[in-house]
Amino acid sequence: MLRRVASASVLGATNPQPILRNVCAVVVKRYNATIAATQVLTEEWDNAKPFEDIPGPKPLPVIGNLWRFLPYIGEMDMEFTDQQEYLHKTYGDIVKLTGMPGRNDMVMIFDPNQIEKVYRNEGPWPNRNAMHSSEYYRSVTRKDFFEGIRGAVVSQGPEWQQFRSKVNPPMMQPRSAKLYVGPIDAVAQDFINRIRILRDEKQEMPDDFNNELYKWALESIVYIALDTRLGCLNDNLQPDSEPQKMIEAVQITFDCLYKLDLKLSPWKYISTPAWRRFVKASDYFLEVSMKYIDQATERLKSLPPDSDRELTVLEKLLARDDNPKTAIVMAMDMIGAGIDTTSYATAVALYFLAKNPDKQQKLFEEIHRYLPDKNQPVTSEILNDMKYLRACVKESMRIRPIAIGNIRMMQKDIVLSNYRVPKGVDVVSPNFYLCQQEKYFSQADKFIPERWLKSDDGEQPETKMTHPFVYMPFGFGVRMCLGRRFAELELETMVTKAIRNFHVEYNYGDMKFQSKLLYTPISPLKFKFVDRAE
Repeated sequence: MLRRVASASVLGATNPQPILRNVCAVVVKRYNATIAATQVLTEEWDNAKPFEDIPGPKPLPVIGNLWRFLPYIGEMDMEFTDQQEYLHKTYGDIVKLTGMPGRNDMVMIFDPNQIEKVYRNEGPWPNRNAMHSSEYYRSVTRKDFFEGIRGAVVSQGPEWQQFRSKVNPPMMQPRSAKLYVGPIDAVAQDFINRIRILRDEKQEMPDDFNNELYKWALESIVYIALDTRLGCLNDNLQPDSEPQKMIEAVQITFDCLYKLDLKLSPWKYISTPAWRRFVKASDYFLEVSMKYIDQATERLKSLPPDSDRELTVLEKLLARDDNPKTAIVMAMDMIGAGIDTTSYATAVALYFLAKNPDKQQKLFEEIHRYLPDKNQPVTSEILNDMKYLRACVKESMRIRPIAIGNIRMMQKDIVLSNYRVPKGVDVVSPNFYLCQQEKYFSQADKFIPERWLKSDDGEQPETKMTHPFVYMPFGFGVRMCLGRRFAELELETMVTKAIRNFHVEYNYGDMKFQSKLLYTPISPLKFKFVDRAE
């Protein structure tokens, strides 16, 4: 009797039978749908061609496909971007690459519909099987420091999901980034002032201007992560200063990650020079980062209680987990990942605006409407309203993205392009290559920000993107880039301030790029910054 009364109370009715029937109907419907979906997948798998039949370079006995990547004798000893083009033109829309020592079997897919299928089936724990050296460093070499909390980049499965669930709200909510518009504008203004100091008699930047961009990016991300200024943009910053050595440590780390994880390396079996350099640079970065994190933590503790004060990113991270290691690892990853990526993306955006003065003028006119005074601070409302600004940034990231592709290790069997791809295979989406194809972007080699805008009648021009899974500079789904909001804020603010203050030129031909861990400009960033009269 008591159970019957309790059930009626929970269900909110004295006669629960109709509601129970509805609940049962829903359960049966979902069960039937699951059975139907399973049957469809089973039939698709049974009817698909075997994994072994996927086109691709055939491995030789013992040495596999290793020889194809060796200098002089291998046809794939080339830039990653050129490898993508070669594989597509040689083998088609799906390519299998096996027989690589120490690597999973790999499949590269050039059909955005199949790329979408991969992401739609990645499950709750997407596996990005990539930075093994960084994972080893945090799991083994410095396990006493990380204590099992390895961060969002290298962790997988439930460990990854647990970490993301704690850091997502302060990192991914648009409101979190908006709180830092003022501080990031202040750092950007300091950089504008520094540009005026750095200019030579031709009003051009020095050959090492990329290092100045690194300093701006480091100053910005530390302000966001730790609510403090390092002084990276001070005129008297010494070459052996901690901020400069942090920048160099990140450069070394990225270079070594490329050599250890993307090139062929025996580091898993013997201690190579690249591995030793990686550990030394990582140790230095960890040591100095912890110094600044400890200082920020103590400073925050000493602040008087203030209900009106918005919590910093570090405070929000500390508040969401009793173990401070989560906040520490996230802050370190923000700083480490936020230097090269943001500075390169900014340089690329300025380059395309410099090479397309008509687009630069159109952007200036938009910025001028919102900032009639060049010294006026940027606000979140202004950034939200400047649609052409966002279109310019998106277009520059389409033509020269920082990441040339994405990777997922399949968590279950899947059929791609009518071939069976079993669980455990790495699937690569070559988004850089696809973004250059006329099939997906008309006039793909041209910088046309308008392709991202709708006209007054709601229509997009013929140059519009034709498939959403071609352009994915920040990834997709639950494993999307954690720092996206802050990266966009820094990039859009700096471009706004630069174009509002200067007419930007680049008079040294086409900028050259190189694909390593990131796809980066290697030409000197000798921009010419001419003051605007308005």
